[in-house]
Amino acid sequence: MKAVGIHVFAGGFSHGVQQVADVTDHLEVHGFGIETAKAMCNVNVHNSPADEWPDVPADFAFGNPRCTGFSTVTAGYDENIHGPFAACTRDIWEFMNYCTGRYPIFAWESVQQAYSTGKPLIDMLVEKVAAQGYRVAHLFVNAASLGNAQYRKRYFFVAYDGSKPFNISPMTLPEYAPTLYDAIWHMRDRTDMTLTKLSQDEQDCLARLPNGWDLNMLAQYDCDNLPERMQDTWLMRNSGMPFSMHCVKRLSWQRPCPTIFSSAGRFIHPDHHRGLTHEELATIMGLPIVPLGNDPVPQIAKGVCPCVGEWVAQQAYHYLNDAWGGEDWEAKYRDGWITSSSVGKTEKVFNLTAYLQTRQRDFEDETFPRYRFNVDPRTGELIDSWHSIGKSHRRNSGTTRLRSTISVDVNDLADE
Repeated sequence: MKAVGIHVFAGGFSHGVQQVADVTDHLEVHGFGIETAKAMCNVNVHNSPADEWPDVPADFAFGNPRCTGFSTVTAGYDENIHGPFAACTRDIWEFMNYCTGRYPIFAWESVQQAYSTGKPLIDMLVEKVAAQGYRVAHLFVNAASLGNAQYRKRYFFVAYDGSKPFNISPMTLPEYAPTLYDAIWHMRDRTDMTLTKLSQDEQDCLARLPNGWDLNMLAQYDCDNLPERMQDTWLMRNSGMPFSMHCVKRLSWQRPCPTIFSSAGRFIHPDHHRGLTHEELATIMGLPIVPLGNDPVPQIAKGVCPCVGEWVAQQAYHYLNDAWGGEDWEAKYRDGWITSSSVGKTEKVFNLTAYLQTRQRDFEDETFPRYRFNVDPRTGELIDSWHSIGKSHRRNSGTTRLRSTISVDVNDLADE
């Protein structure tokens, strides 16, 4: 199978697809991540206006055009920045216009809100390709299903020639639910990595920040341990999250990494008082190299986990080789598979978001005697379930307008 990448930037998607198909060309407009893609995937990159892209013969086309218009990161902005017809959706139109009628199957990736916030656009695209004999499969996938240490939930728009059916083969789940331990525990004592930059106020918070907590939680339950300026921000807040979703957060070895986005340099190492390094973020994402250039973290964030790219390419390969015969169905997973016939339908849905390994690795307390993780900062006691902190706090926190009266000596939890 021969494939071409379109709007794939640094090439994480391509690196996965290359495990299944021959990918020799990328078609780009923005010039973002080109050097990384060349180094990691050894591809020819054509960077030009979309109407000047060359004709690249292929069986399958794939891409991850910009998704900020659908993301919660831009919620609240005007319709030029957030919504189904935000300016960045031009990338999707360029992808669709190039692929429709040229390739028998093509797929683009986005955040899952593309199917809700972007639904008017999705409907227009379905109508566009259906007029040329294509059908559409909407795939909802979680990278953790494939062993990645993120709960990275993503949506794929898959258009395929309707002359034969497209179905999916569920991925083989990992032995245990993946955690940060699986991804970067082996890197914990390295000193040759590139640090992300934090403000002085953020650095001053780190020794006081328990595992699993961000600045908003620290302010709510231990405000006196914030620097004075940050205490004022909390006390004068207009919402329960004055430090935004981009504030520093200390991670835990026993939990998955939050979804990596462009400000993921504020993810704090479980043990060390620093942000995750470029090398650690790239490893969590599954990239074989650290992206080149001045903006490695956005290059990491604006991509597809290679393991997911490989799985999507496998589904395209099965389709092209008519692996399903006359079978034509759709499915979702909710504590078990729910399937139904999709014969005669223009659209079908495969929702695998909840198809996850739930068995937890058995971490013995003595395994990491010097590391502070999975601790309830209010009592200093180890807890069995990482879900219990957040749930109990939400039950007892009361109104977000009231300052918490809980007092914790977080310094007792700091590394020795």
